[in-house]
Parts: sequence; structure tokens; C-alpha cells
Amino acid sequence: MKKIIFVLILLLLVFSMAIHGEKAAVLTEIMKPVTLSVDDTQFYVTEGASIYIYSLKEFKMLKKFGREGQGPQEFQILPYLPLAIDASTDKLIAISFGKISYFTKKGEFIKEVRSSGLVFYPQPFGDQFLGMSVTAQDGVRYRTVNIYDSKLTKLKEIYREKDVFQAPGRGTKAINKAFIFQGHDNKILLPGKDDATIDVFDRDMKKLFSIHLDQKKIKIDQKFKDQVIHHAKTSPETKDLYPVLKPLIFPDYFPVIAAFFADADMIYVMTYKKENSSNEFFTYDMTGKFKKHLMVPIQYETPVKPYPITIHKGKLYQIVENEEEEEWEFHMSEIK
Repeated sequence: MKKIIFVLILLLLVFSMAIHGEKAAVLTEIMKPVTLSVDDTQFYVTEGASIYIYSLKEFKMLKKFGREGQGPQEFQILPYLPLAIDASTDKLIAISFGKISYFTKKGEFIKEVRSSGLVFYPQPFGDQFLGMSVTAQDGVRYRTVNIYDSKLTKLKEIYREKDVFQAPGRGTKAINKAFIFQGHDNKILLPGKDDATIDVFDRDMKKLFSIHLDQKKIKIDQKFKDQVIHHAKTSPETKDLYPVLKPLIFPDYFPVIAAFFADADMIYVMTYKKENSSNEFFTYDMTGKFKKHLMVPIQYETPVKPYPITIHKGKLYQIVENEEEEEWEFHMSEIK
């Protein structure tokens, strides 16, 4: 069943609201944060193989733990596979290359589960996991989304698309349809048939509804292309890989949807439209009903990569570098 819940005429009538991000604290312990996760009382920052736990009320660091390695309570860090935290359950789940580690919310070790194969970006989905892998068929590389059991054994492939990188010398797509997947509220969110659509399924992969943004695409100008290429050539994270990845391939227009994610009882859809350092968002309830159109302040580390960011219960949280003061700031924005 397909239900298109957003049309152009609704866009013309919708109420728009601007939101201002506020600095809540300075995180003096942090040197180079990579990911951010938030629950009702605490927030969690990863940096290399370290995990920082902070109080959300007082913004004080409560604990720091973790180190690089392959043993218990150690994390293996690879380029483009950073240590990440999931705080959506009653446990703290640390996701690193090759395994998932479970801790209490105080940072006390419980157990770990090692993967028997290559599983990228696994995320809890009840007693199972959703995750990504890469496969090849008839000489074509694909990125796939799969369902895994509690031991990270693959059960079922549920989505695939051609990888942005196929082979050295053939180039890499610099801007592509959002490859995002999420399990939430017994539902699975996946990219739809085009870059303006999101499909939502139940646990048995029966389609419940689709969200479609009927919007005019934004043209990619040469200035943006030059910024992305310069960053790829000079960034410590990518400069050694650039000879393999080049040339970077750009479409004429940005995809309609830049990102999407669900939290609590809402689905948030972000576009590439920007005004006054804010990104355009559309929000929907968990039945696909349109709720609001709004502009949310988001600061970017690179032309396409925001600083560490997350949403929890109607608030957007971000850790932003203040280059003048040489410090990292914790920001909050209401987006209800």
C-alpha cells in the first residue's frame, strides 16, 4: 500500500518556523568528537576509541572509558568506520568494527558479540539488528541493508543499491541518493524508489506507507564541487584514498532528501535547502501524517558533513567547534 502524504500544494500552505540553536556548555575534555548520542539524562560522545559519558542536566563528564584493540572492552577503529554509540535502550551499545559491546548506562561492561562476517553500522531492532554489507553480482558492487539475528548472523536482505564506488579509475559518486536505514517502533525506514521518497515497512517487510517530497531540486554549482574536491584532496581522512576514488562524479542537482531519521513518535526528513545556516526539515508522525515544515540550525564540518549531531524527543543536539576559542561547544535546539 502506497500513501503519498506530501504534495506541492501542501508545501505552499504549511506553517514554517525558524529555530535558534543555543550553546549549552563547553566540553573541555574533548579534542576531536566523532559521534553523539543522547538519552533522557545523559549524552555520550565518541572520540577515537574512547567513550565519554556526560550529565545532560549539569553537562559534567561522568566517565571516560575505552581504548583501541581487539580484546574485551577494546574497540577496533578503521577509516570511515568510527566507534558509535546507541543509547536508545536501557543499555549502552558500543558499535565498532567486527563487534558490538554492551555496557550499563554508567559505563560498566556487560558482554560483547562478535560478527562472523562484515557487518557495517549495525543498529538494534528488538532482539535483532539492521546492518549494511557490500556484495557483488555480475561485476557490479552493491550496498545492501540486511536483518541480522542477535549474534549478527545474516537472516535476510531487505534493500540494495549500486555502490557509489565500483573500481579504481571509474570514479566515485560524491553526491548520491541518501543511503539510510533505521528500525524504530517496530517499523523499518528505507530509501524509496527515488531520491524524494522514503518507504516504511513493518517487521515482516510489508509496506505500510511512503513519504514523498514533491519539491524542485537544487542545482549543484561549481563552487560546491570545488569545495568538495579540495576537501577530499587535503583532508587527513581522505587524501590518501583520493587517488583511488577520483574522479569525483557530481549529478546536476542535489537529491531532494538529504537525510531522514525517526525518534519517539516522529519522522524527521531533511533536505538540501539551506537558509541562514539552517537546514529545511519536514516532520511526520509514525503513520506518515505530515506535521510541520521548519528550519533548523545545523553547522557543518565539511561542505557535506555536519558536526556530530543527533535528535532526541523533539530536540536537536550538536557538538560544534568554536575555532576562535579552540573549544568544542554542546548545542541544543527545540524542534517540536
